[in-house]
Amino acid sequence: MIREETIAIGALELECGESLPSVKQRVTIYGTPSRDGSNVVLVEHALTGSSRAAEWWPGIIGEGALFDPGAWCAIGINAVGSCYGSTGPVDPAPDGVPYGDRFPRVTVRDIVRAERRTLRELGLERVELAIGGSLGGMRALQWAADAPECVGTAVAIGAHDHHSAMGIALNALQRDALALHPSRGLRLARKIAMLTYKSDELLRRRHDRRRDRNGASRFDIEGYLEHQADLIESRMDGPSYTALTHAMDSFDLRDVRIAREGAPRFIFVGITADWLFRAEDVRAAARRFALRGLDARYLQLASAHGHDAFLAETGALRALLEPYLVRCAR
Repeated sequence: MIREETIAIGALELECGESLPSVKQRVTIYGTPSRDGSNVVLVEHALTGSSRAAEWWPGIIGEGALFDPGAWCAIGINAVGSCYGSTGPVDPAPDGVPYGDRFPRVTVRDIVRAERRTLRELGLERVELAIGGSLGGMRALQWAADAPECVGTAVAIGAHDHHSAMGIALNALQRDALALHPSRGLRLARKIAMLTYKSDELLRRRHDRRRDRNGASRFDIEGYLEHQADLIESRMDGPSYTALTHAMDSFDLRDVRIAREGAPRFIFVGITADWLFRAEDVRAAARRFALRGLDARYLQLASAHGHDAFLAETGALRALLEPYLVRCAR
């Protein structure tokens, strides 16, 4: 069973001091939730994802996947600030004109607060799991920090407890590109991002210095980046990209204290070839949480894919996570 709906949650006060007067959230539900949320997994998308988790995370969400709707109910919620159905820059501001670049700064905490209200509208006060990669991993950790009583386990893949200086710098470069031109800037931002998502080993193996596979007068790696730019231009807008990269930059849980009693479990997954969220930094975050007396475990996904491994290596990711996830029986 798959159900999609748009849920109105009213006004949302933001950490920046501004307010979104009428917020809607796009939700995709795979399966049927139990009343106590014991079979519910909240699937948090990354920067350019949507609520339709089975589309971008096959092997993890869907029939026969790690979270099969026959045993689990997977719920995806499009983040505030995105462009896939939840309130974002494409929506009208109070003056009736789309927000565009005027969309207020949202943080990961703002996004999670909106999600909590959305789940309450669905009759859910608790989820068994919150899981995601990259920005999605940040959101899973923010859930556990802000509402530890509402989450059984938080799984952060290719994410740690704060966005690094390098991550912030790279996001700033992408926003600079966006400011140059609406479409060409978005294309350039995506090209920069794709290089941060892949490893040198993978690019050498796939492209090296070979000529373009389609016969164009360029290197194959140039053709790959153009293809990725084509894809993002067809499905994402610049102001949403800007809003969500700012949200990533806001993320920092290093000084947040979570009471040990009743706290969720934490699973941090580092990726060996990831240089955007380095495996050693993910391991260090798990250690910081463990030193606070929390149940925090570090797992490592071996992959040459780099940061993108959480999307590209779903079979290996499933094998890594499955022993630590108790399947629900309804």
